[in-house]
Amino acid sequence: MTENDKQEVLLSTQKDNLNTQTERTEPDTAGAEKIKAGSIGKFASVEALYSAYTSLEAEFTRRSQRLKELEEGNKAMPEEGAPSRGSTTDDGELLKKALSNESVKRAVIGEYLKTVATNKSVPLIAGGVSSPAPRLAPKSVKEAGALAEKFLKN
Repeated sequence: MTENDKQEVLLSTQKDNLNTQTERTEPDTAGAEKIKAGSIGKFASVEALYSAYTSLEAEFTRRSQRLKELEEGNKAMPEEGAPSRGSTTDDGELLKKALSNESVKRAVIGEYLKTVATNKSVPLIAGGVSSPAPRLAPKSVKEAGALAEKFLKN
């Protein structure tokens, strides 16, 4: 194969590729006419449908970006009651500082004692044993018969 033949084959291949690409990218006007003639929901034309789609896509993008910003903001904020991650002192240092200050120590112990004193209660049943119900003794033969009958039915 000569150099000239190679170039011709290359050119014809490129033309074929170009033709297939243009066939794929050209809109199907017959299909578009069918859509225009048929019902496409609440949209008057294909252009109105396309316009609505692009505005919907833009709104979706804006909302996605806003959601991402909010999620990043939530990650940066510490939860309520949780220690902040960016503090320069750790728990050990805070404990040392609290123990070195007598007024803080007294206040913490006082609060603890108040809590313990208010939650003090006498257990009504110790050891999980319940007291037995008073025994019912029949006073007559009639009551004894009724009690026996009730016992046998259950």
